[in-house]
Amino acid sequence: MKKFNLKTVLIIVIPIILFILLTIYVQGGSINGFENWVYNEAIEHMNPTLTTILKVITEAGSPIIITLLTLLLVAFPKTRKKYGYPMSFAIIVSEGINLILKEIFARERPDILQLVTEHSYSFPSGHAMINTTMYIMFALLAKDNIKNKKAKMSMIILCILLPLIISFSRIYLGVHYAGDVLGGILLGFSVAIFAYTLLKKEENLLEVNE
Repeated sequence: MKKFNLKTVLIIVIPIILFILLTIYVQGGSINGFENWVYNEAIEHMNPTLTTILKVITEAGSPIIITLLTLLLVAFPKTRKKYGYPMSFAIIVSEGINLILKEIFARERPDILQLVTEHSYSFPSGHAMINTTMYIMFALLAKDNIKNKKAKMSMIILCILLPLIISFSRIYLGVHYAGDVLGGILLGFSVAIFAYTLLKKEENLLEVNE
C-alpha cells in the first residue's frame, strides 16, 4: 500500500523548507543582487523572434490553457480517471495555495521592462507553481500508465523541461523575479508529490476494500 513513508515525506517537506528559506531572503532583500544578475543574463540576447516565442510559451502556461487541458482530460473516459481527476485535484490545490501566498507576501512585480501585462502580486510565481504541479503530476501518472519505456522516458523528460522553460519565460518577459519562479517551482513540486501520494493511497485503499 502506498504510504507517506519517511522518503516521501522528505521529498515533500524539503522543498517547502527551501521555500521558507527563500522567502526569508526575498522578504529581506538579500536575494536582489542574484535576481538582477539572472534577469540580465536572461535578456542578454533579447530579440523580437525570441520575445515572440517566449510570449507564446508563457501563454501556453496560463491558467486558462491549463484549465482547458485538464477539462479535456476529464472529458474523455479513457483519460478521466487516470489523468483528468488526479491532475484537476493537484492543480486546484496548487492554484489555491498560490493565491493565498501571493496575498500574504504581496510582493510587487519587477519595476523593469514588462513585455506582457500582469496585475496580481509576484511571489510566488503562479505560472511556475501551477505548471510545475501539472507537469510533475503528469510525469508521475505517465510513469504508472505508459508501458513503452521510451515513450515513458520521453514524456517524463518533457514534463521536467516544460515548467522550467515556462518559468524562464516569466523572467525574460519582465513579470517575475528569479526568486518568484524558484519559489513557485519548489512549492509546485511539493504539491504534485503530495497530491500524487495521497491519491495513490486512496486508490490502494479502495482496491483493498473491494
